[in-house]
Amino acid sequence: MKLRSLIKKERKFIPKNKRGAIGIIIFFMALMLVLVLGFIAAMAWSVLDIASDEITPIMEELGMAGDANLSQASEYSFGVANTFVQAMPWLIALGYVMALIFTLVFVFIVGYNPHPAFIGFYLVLMILLIFLCIIMSNMYQDIYTGDDEISSRLQEQDTLSYLILHSPFIMALIAVIGGILMFARQAGSEAGGGGGFGV
Repeated sequence: MKLRSLIKKERKFIPKNKRGAIGIIIFFMALMLVLVLGFIAAMAWSVLDIASDEITPIMEELGMAGDANLSQASEYSFGVANTFVQAMPWLIALGYVMALIFTLVFVFIVGYNPHPAFIGFYLVLMILLIFLCIIMSNMYQDIYTGDDEISSRLQEQDTLSYLILHSPFIMALIAVIGGILMFARQAGSEAGGGGGFGV
């Protein structure tokens, strides 16, 4: 009985919407992670595509080595790998878009409902996210507008390059929608006496 009474007393000092505050941090960390991973994926594919364009023709011209047809073997190995590399920009762009959508779905499903007092904290994180997006976008644009091999590969990634170059606007839009999902649900829950999707 004493243990139960102590737990009840401690619960009074624990904010009911603490999980919502943690949810805000997780939401913005997820958006930042998606942005950084998209940038890294674009650069990594560019390097991989350059290497594939250099290696594949060499391997396909190996010719015969005794009874083994090395050119045919390389066509089945490096040729298939090169085809996959050429299809990767669409896969990366699709994964990037799906990751952004998942962040909003995650907020909706988990049901984070931060207290309205956290709106200021949310806006600060939103500004930091946009600032990071501007930095990443400017870095990407400097490489994208160059005249080297990597810039030409980045220019081939139409969809992903567009998403990264316009990431400040895109991330701001997602952050606004996420904020509406979080705080509007909390407001509806308070107005309805604890109803809605919130906990």
